Formats: sequence, structure tokens, C-alpha cells
Amino acid sequence: MVRSAVVDDRLSSYFHNVAKQNNYSIGLILGQSVSGKDYVIHFAKTPPVHPHESKDNPPRLKSINDVNEEWVADHARQATRMLPGGMHVLGVFVVSPDDVLSPFSPKIKSVLNRVHKHLESQKYLFGNPPNNEKLVLHYSTTSQQFTGKSFEVGIGSVKPADFKFLTSPIKWAQIQCKYQMDQVYHIGENESDWPLKKHMGIILDRMSKNLKSSVFLFDGELKDGEESIESIGKKKIPRSNKSSGHGEHLKPLQVCILQPCDGSDQNSFEISETGNQIRIFGHVVTKLWLNPKISVEAAAVAVTQDIMRSLSTRLEMHWDSLTEEEHGEDMNSVHEPPRRVLISLPNSNIAISDYLFPGEGPHDAKISLEEMLDIKIHDEADVMDVEGQADLTEYYNEGIESESEEVVTKKPAENKSLYYIGLGVALLILIISLVIHFIQQK
Repeated sequence: MVRSAVVDDRLSSYFHNVAKQNNYSIGLILGQSVSGKDYVIHFAKTPPVHPHESKDNPPRLKSINDVNEEWVADHARQATRMLPGGMHVLGVFVVSPDDVLSPFSPKIKSVLNRVHKHLESQKYLFGNPPNNEKLVLHYSTTSQQFTGKSFEVGIGSVKPADFKFLTSPIKWAQIQCKYQMDQVYHIGENESDWPLKKHMGIILDRMSKNLKSSVFLFDGELKDGEESIESIGKKKIPRSNKSSGHGEHLKPLQVCILQPCDGSDQNSFEISETGNQIRIFGHVVTKLWLNPKISVEAAAVAVTQDIMRSLSTRLEMHWDSLTEEEHGEDMNSVHEPPRRVLISLPNSNIAISDYLFPGEGPHDAKISLEEMLDIKIHDEADVMDVEGQADLTEYYNEGIESESEEVVTKKPAENKSLYYIGLGVALLILIISLVIHFIQQK
């Protein structure tokens, strides 16, 4: 069976620009897979060098065998971090003068297997699509023609793939959600010396479990899981406007998440000693673009994946940014992971994510986007700070107040000790005076 993939025709010019830079290039195909059909949203050329390597004299690929498959796999991981839920790495594209698909290059097989395995090992990243098939699109710099194939990871079978470049834009339904968090995780006395990263993993596991058992309301209503989001989002235009020829259009769907209340079974309660606690407070802003034919149940899964992908990415970035001293800190502290910003893809309404640490601005997002997704941002105003800077004044004040309370509770004990010390010194002076007086009398 021929696998079908649709692409916006405006993306075809991207390959002409890549071919001008180098005869041999490789990159990622990003998009969404629904019911055996793929919808491509972006092509991202893999940088010639790793960000941690020197860029003064970047190497140039002289053949497909020069591709560093480990770097392509890591590029897929970093690009997936920026994708909204429901979007995945669908495969790779290759730009070269010679045909690498007939026969199918062993190097491309190795790259696809490595990418799939690397994404599979990243918990809560959801980088691979539901199926194990990876797309390969080849652009010949000599004939300027496209050829497509499909490679099934694990089995190794190669099948034809049909890439259709459409002149009309692909239709998407937009999902919006604001996921609020205010949860306390208690740490047992025997767990207090665990590294912060281990506690982060446990917190993510609990959040994932809660989301899987949550109820998702679409526009405030509980919908049938088999119902398509297209049927929910359709909004009739008033009769007075029908003459404009716009017909029907989809409106953004607002999703509300109702989480279960833990401890409904009183017999399951257990009393245990706790040493410390971690409080997670804040919100995650989610914006998804899904195929209108997708079901409500699948849309809820995409929202869950977006939240978990965003949270795991932030916590991993935050952990990597901590110093060695902060890793083992044993005190009350406030941690502020990076916030999410959204940037629209060129000639598209679909936005991808980047994450900025406190003090960073649009310029920092501009650098990472140009490097990871090969996107040129001409106006920093295009970077939408949808979550905003966190106001941590309240939490720092709480820390100061708790320290003040400790000082107040210590004062009575300290005053009592000083009283006894003073009384003892006075008694000692009295005894010495009596002894001296007695000696002088004799």
C-alpha cells in the first residue's frame, strides 16, 4: 500500500534554497499522522555541526555516508521539544545529486533506526508517531525532482510513498487549554537525600497518571470520544454573511481538564513520616493544531502529550542549568523552570514552542529557532510570550516569614538560658567576695 503525505506547496521552495547551500544535506520532516495519512508542516535541515562543536569551519557533506546519525537523532529530540502535542518527527529528507532511494541507502536505514530508538528512549517526549513507518523524501539537485519512500522501523521493509504538494492550505482545527497546577508532593524521611532529578521524575509520573484519569471538557461539554472535533468546532456563519462565499469555518476549541480527587477510598489511607515536600505551582498554556477529522478521544491524548512534553522539557532544561551545589541543596528554595513562548511557522498559523529562562527574551528564542528548525525570524515581536514571567515575590516572602517565626520561637529559650547564666555568675562573685572578706578578717 502506498503511503500518502500532503505538503503545502509553499514548502517546496525550501529545497531549492537548501540545494544552493550544499549538494548534500539531510533534515527532518515534521508533521502529523492521522489514519495512515501524513500532514507535513515543516522541513528542518540538520545543522552541519553540533551546537557544542566549533562553527568556525563547519564540515560539508560530500556524500550521504558522511551523515552523523547520532547528531541527526539528537536534532530530532531537540526539534520534538518544540513541537505542539499531536505533532511528531515523521521522517527525514535528503538533498543530493545522486539517487539514494533506488536502491535504498543503508545509511538512511541506519539514520532512521537511530532516530526512532533515540526518540523512543525519551520518556514523555512522544517523538515517534503512532506507527513505526518513517517517511523519506529525496530531492535531486540535478533533476530537481522529488521521490518518496516509506521505511518501517524494526521490520526494515521499504514501500513507495506519495508526496502531494497542495496549492490550497491544509485545514487545521485549533485546540486551546490552560492547565493549572497547585500540588504538593511529600517526601519520605528515607527519600530526603535523593537527588532533585529523581524527585522530578516521580512528579512527572504522578502528573501523567492524573492526566490519564482526568475528564476533558470541550467548550464546557463532555463529548463522545468517537465524535470528531470538526463536528464540535463548526460554527455557522449568519445568513447575512453567507453571500461572501466563506461557508463554514472552525472556531478554536477550549478544553478544560477536570482532575480526579485522590483518596476517595478512605481504607487506602496510610500514615507515614515525611521529611520534606515539593510544591508545584503554575500553569501550562497549550495550543494545538489537529486534523479536523481526529476524534475527541485522540484530541484529549494530544493535549496530554503536549502538557507532559512541555513539563518534561522544562524540568530537564532546569536540571541541566543547576550548579553542582544546587543539586544537593538542603534548604527551602524556589525553582523557576523556563517559560514557554510560541512562534508561528513561516507562512502558517501553526506555532511551535521555545523555552526561555528568567531574564531571557525574544532574541534568545530567535537564536535557537534559527539553529534547530532553520527558521528566520525577522521581527522579535513574532515571539509570543503566552505564559509571562512568574511573580515569585509571594514565595520569597513566605520563606522570610518562616525564618522570622523560627527566630521568634527561639527567643524565649535563649532568654531563659541567659537568665541562668547571669544568676550563676552573680552567685560565683558573691562566694569569691565572702572568701576574700574572711581572709582579710583573719
